[in-house]
Amino acid sequence: MAKTSILVAGNPADDLAIAEAMTQALEDYTINNELYRTVVVRTSEGDQRLQMTGGDLLTRLHRLQATRDQLTPDQQTRLDATQKAAVEAIRSLRTRFHERLQREMKARLDALQWYLGELAQDVARARAEFPFEMRNRQRIEEILQELGSDVTPDLKNNLGEVDHRIRMLTRPASFVWDEQLKPAFPSNSYWYLYVMP
Repeated sequence: MAKTSILVAGNPADDLAIAEAMTQALEDYTINNELYRTVVVRTSEGDQRLQMTGGDLLTRLHRLQATRDQLTPDQQTRLDATQKAAVEAIRSLRTRFHERLQREMKARLDALQWYLGELAQDVARARAEFPFEMRNRQRIEEILQELGSDVTPDLKNNLGEVDHRIRMLTRPASFVWDEQLKPAFPSNSYWYLYVMP
């Protein structure tokens, strides 16, 4: 039987350093035409090269705000400054940033469609990969909150199809990620993190 993957909670200090680096790169990321941008971040494990998207930054900020009690007072101040800088950068380039988020949402929906097709063919492997693959659906949730009414009808329809397939192929389960992340992702909004194939 395949081993189940799990999304493990990161070190809050590292999470904050990554959010700061992504926020510093946000304006260039938004102005340029790349969907994925590589950022280099110094963490407790050394320098890391990470792929950045708008959805990744929104997720990291959401997670940090939800678990801010795990941060020191100094880190909380840094988080507030990072959140403010991100909001200002997004506001100043809103149209471009929203266009980028729509491209990202389509890419993540396409990846989920492919994964759900694989699920039907190799349930054991797909079940093992399910927690990791639901990162795409969770990033989409953060994108939706930022886009609001800017979500195109095509993207709404595609999301409806993906969500229907997830519901048809799963059953209720315990939270599928590291329990430390649970406070940031309640079941009413993040239902797909509380099911398994």
